[in-house]
Order: sequence, then C-alpha cells, then structure tokens
Amino acid sequence: MAASDETIKGIYEFLKHTPEGSVQKMLCTGDLTDAHFRLLMKLVKGGPDSDFIEAYHNNSMAKLRLNPKEAPLRDTFWNIVRARLVATGLLPADQAA
Repeated sequence: MAASDETIKGIYEFLKHTPEGSVQKMLCTGDLTDAHFRLLMKLVKGGPDSDFIEAYHNNSMAKLRLNPKEAPLRDTFWNIVRARLVATGLLPADQAA
C-alpha cells in the first residue's frame, strides 16, 4: 500500500518544524548521506507541502534546480529516503512503496 498524502504531509511537517540538527542526527546514517539530507531539506523548505507530496509520489525533485553535486543523487534519492524513514519509524513499512 502506498503512503497516503496525509502520511507524507505529516513527514513534511515533522521535517519542517523539528530542529534541523536533531533530524540530521536521526536520518544521516547508512546510505542516507549529508548530501541526501541537504537535498531533502531543500525540498522541504523550497515549497509547500503539496510540492513535497507530489515529489514523493513521483520520485521527482519537484521544481528544484539541482547543482552538479546533487544531480547524481536524483536516481536513488527517494528509495534511500524511504528506507531511512521506515527505519526511523516515521513511515510505516507497509506504506514505503
């Protein structure tokens, strides 16, 4: 079962309103690097929740322009982010698809 818009909005709100250092400590481990985290926060801070939800469901980067260091992350970004969200309990495992 795919994550609902409401679930993704909740993750967006958590990321937006939790101190960035705390979220970074929680998420940056394993495959999710500091570069992935910065890109995730760029998505969160760069637009409304509707853009974030759309990017999540479409495996896209919304309307962001990626710099040369971020561009290579694009292909695996959402798979890595989803895996960390599940590992931390922010996203139920059955909704990671």
